[in-house]
Amino acid sequence: MIHDLCHCASKNQGSGAMSSGEEDTMSVHPEDLMQSQQEALRRFRVILTEEGLIRKRDDDNYLLRFLRARAFNIAKAKAMFEAMLEWRKDIGADTIKETFQFPEREAIKELYPHFHHKTDKMGRPVYIERLGQLQVDELLKTTTMDRMLLYHVKEWETLIDWKIPACSKMAGTCISQTFTILDMKGLTMRHMNKQVRNFIQKITKVDQDFYPEYLGKMFIVNAPTAFKAMWAVVRPWLDKRTQKKIEVHGPNFSSKLLELVDSENLPVFLGGSCCCPGGCENADAGPWNESTYQKKQTFDESLKALD
Repeated sequence: MIHDLCHCASKNQGSGAMSSGEEDTMSVHPEDLMQSQQEALRRFRVILTEEGLIRKRDDDNYLLRFLRARAFNIAKAKAMFEAMLEWRKDIGADTIKETFQFPEREAIKELYPHFHHKTDKMGRPVYIERLGQLQVDELLKTTTMDRMLLYHVKEWETLIDWKIPACSKMAGTCISQTFTILDMKGLTMRHMNKQVRNFIQKITKVDQDFYPEYLGKMFIVNAPTAFKAMWAVVRPWLDKRTQKKIEVHGPNFSSKLLELVDSENLPVFLGGSCCCPGGCENADAGPWNESTYQKKQTFDESLKALD
């Protein structure tokens, strides 16, 4: 979504590329934790259980997202978890896939190209945005920012309940994060008007507070000269863990990107060889649409299937 404008790195490393350093990947398995972290996880579950906050879906892998987001500070992780539960209740996140209708979706995708497309070399779903093609004024004639926010939440729930489990099944291991490619070709400061900035703030809060630790890696390409000014606007909204997951490049990005995603899984406009019928933007190609992996199971169910 448009919030990916805010996922940027800050250090120039020559040849037009910027990198945030070593990728901050998330260990999925509790047994891979240090002993102190395992104990924190155990205590966290006990506390949440005693207070009646644990849901059936909340396995250790899910609880770890909140602990990691708060550096294993149990009190802060608990506050974050409680706020998430309250927000989900208020917005109706548990049923939003069924209750929220977004008939303007196809029109919006023409004005703001964004889509999932296959997987990276680690098996993570690849999410792509072409922000340089964003037509803000026309988008706001078609829908509202409030409806875009609900659409954003619905897309999150679809990703978690359907697409990530399918990727896990195909990979034969637990896939818990995503790989995002943000194409800034054609992007100018006109894309960052006041309405867009306000929207970015809102959904950045949603992503960081209520869907923590789902971003595995972000690869920003075709970063324009205006990028530094954009970064100055959005940087204060991001936590340091998010910043560490970002790599930013100018137009010479193909070789680096192909180290992370196979050519047949990348659209041609990103230096790959994929030409989906009707366009990669419209195909929604990935294991989630292949019959072998199509069962719409929850994330917890996919983990059990792998045991």
